[in-house]
Amino acid sequence: MVAFKLEQYLASVLDAVDVDSNEVQLKVGNSSFDIFTAYLENRNAGIHRYQTTNTTILYEITGKTKIRNNGRELKLGPGNIMILRRKCEYDVQTQLKGNVLLKLEFNSNLNFKTFLINAGVLDPSERNVINNVHDALKTRQLLYIKSSPISKPAQLLKEIIDEYLNQNMFTQSMIIAQLSILFITTIRNRDLIVIPDTIQEFAPTTLEQYIDDNYAKVTLAQAAQYFGFNTNYFSSLVKQKTGKSFVEHVDERRMQEARNLLARPDISIKEIIARVGYSGKSFFYKKFNEYYHETPVQMRTELFRQANINLK
Repeated sequence: MVAFKLEQYLASVLDAVDVDSNEVQLKVGNSSFDIFTAYLENRNAGIHRYQTTNTTILYEITGKTKIRNNGRELKLGPGNIMILRRKCEYDVQTQLKGNVLLKLEFNSNLNFKTFLINAGVLDPSERNVINNVHDALKTRQLLYIKSSPISKPAQLLKEIIDEYLNQNMFTQSMIIAQLSILFITTIRNRDLIVIPDTIQEFAPTTLEQYIDDNYAKVTLAQAAQYFGFNTNYFSSLVKQKTGKSFVEHVDERRMQEARNLLARPDISIKEIIARVGYSGKSFFYKKFNEYYHETPVQMRTELFRQANINLK
C-alpha cells in the first residue's frame, strides 16, 4: 500500500466511524498476530484519557494533536512519534477533521528494550546506550522521536502498518525487524528526545503541599506520576530528601487530620476513618495508636474535656 493510499485509507476508516468510543481498532486479518494492537484516535468530542497497559507508540500521520502528561502539554505534528512506557497516564485533546493519530499498543511481553536487545550482537558501549535510553523512558514516562513525514522512522512506521493490515507471509518477522531498525536508527541519529520533566518540581515543600491536597486518596504510583518519576526512583528520592518514606508522610498527614476531626462532636469515628483515607477500622486504630499512643476514643474524650464539651 503506497504511503498516500495508506493515509487515505486510515482517514476513510475514521470518516466511516459512527460510534462514540475514544479509539477505533484497526482489524488485523491474522488472529495469531500478537506483537501489538493498532488503534486510530476517534474524532468524537471531548478529552480522551488513557493509562497505557504496556509500551505504546503514538504516531501523528496527519494533522496536529495536543497531548497532556503530568501537567505538560506536548504537541505532535505530522510524522512525529512518541514512545510511552507502561502505566503512563495521558490525555488526548479533541481530534479535528484532518487528524489521523495512530496508536500501537504492544503486548505485555514486548517493550522498547526488547527490540533493541534482540537486534543482534551488541558491544558494551551499545548496550550501555540502550540501558541509558531505557532508564530515561522509565524515569520520564515517555520519549519523543524527532521525525517528519519523510524521515526514516515515519516511513518505517507506515511500512509496519502496511504489513499489519495486509498480513502477508513472514509479517511478524518483518515487523519485528522493522521495529528494531526504527529504534536503532533513532538512537544512532540522536533523534530520541527526553521530554523535559514535569513542571511540578520535586522538593520537600512541594511534596507536603501535594500530600496535603491528596492525602485521603493518593498512592505512591500517582505521586510519582505527578512529579514525573519512576515509582521506585521516586520512593527512594523521598526517603533521601526527607528522611521518611512516602507512606510515612501520608500517614502523618492523615493522623493530623484525624486529630482535627476528633475534636468535632458532629462527626463519628466511622466517618473520620473514611475521610482520612483508611478502609478499615482495625487498621486505622493500629496506625492511630502507633502515632499517638492512645486510641481515638481516648483522644476524643480528652479533646472534648479540654473544650468543655459534654455530650451526656
